[in-house]
Amino acid sequence: MKLSFLIAAHNEEKIIAKTLDNLLNFPYDDYEVILGLDGCTDGTEKIVKEFCKKSKKFKYYKLNLRQGKPAVINSIIKHAKGEIVIINDADWLFTVNDRKMLEKYLAVFNNPKVGGIAESFPVEWQEEKLKMGNSGYKMAAYSAYLWLDFQKKNFTFKEKERTYLKEPTMFLTNVFRRKLYKKNFSLGDDFERTKYIMSENYKIVIFDDIEMPRMIATYNKIGVKDIFKQKIRTALARKQLENIQKINTKSYYLPAVSHIFKNSWKLGLGAGFLIIFWIFLTTIATLIAGFKKTDTKEGWKLRAKR
Repeated sequence: MKLSFLIAAHNEEKIIAKTLDNLLNFPYDDYEVILGLDGCTDGTEKIVKEFCKKSKKFKYYKLNLRQGKPAVINSIIKHAKGEIVIINDADWLFTVNDRKMLEKYLAVFNNPKVGGIAESFPVEWQEEKLKMGNSGYKMAAYSAYLWLDFQKKNFTFKEKERTYLKEPTMFLTNVFRRKLYKKNFSLGDDFERTKYIMSENYKIVIFDDIEMPRMIATYNKIGVKDIFKQKIRTALARKQLENIQKINTKSYYLPAVSHIFKNSWKLGLGAGFLIIFWIFLTTIATLIAGFKKTDTKEGWKLRAKR
């Protein structure tokens, strides 16, 4: 099956080469990489052009939408030829340990009722990065890992050798059948996508094996200011999902936070204290988001600087 990697990029000159180099050496033959350059004013386009010269699998489109990642993906997906779409953020690496694991990963789509693969582990959850990462990075990693752990324990089920989502909740789906794509307009596009795929009566797989192919972050440092901006954006995304997409996050939000707090101490004393600070930041960010307009274009400006 053909794979289409889609990347939305705005002024990514510091990181885009690492992301594209990873895809240049991808251990699979039938794939393409499509980039949407959204009003770039730095050296991103020059770097992308060099990769397009290296491989015909790479192509890009110059855009000036400035409405956030969903608008870019909505625009470039019409050029995708792959059966399976993989949305690859500009600061993510789709890591594959070996060809055999990749084949096992993609084999889930041999079942015609499987529509996508959800994020099985947070992009920051990597042993080496956790050792090198700053406090902000570790805070993001611990909180995301425990949030996903809560969801896996409460909203998945096993059937034969596979684990599936039984409710969309706030699982992220960035690997899916192209035919199931629906234009996204919210800040929670990957959450929104999960709900839509399941509403079409397709299953979404999640893996328990951390050695399976997955996205990992290119970075190992996150500033507290950036975490706070991202928390506001996430809170705005929840509002959109609740008001527009009718996804109920209130019913499990407090139980999830309680789970994160209780289990953080099992990861170490440092993790516990970082999670206390994370809860504080999340609470303040949620209060601030309550007074903001739920606007995707403005919300996507709350992005971390790389």
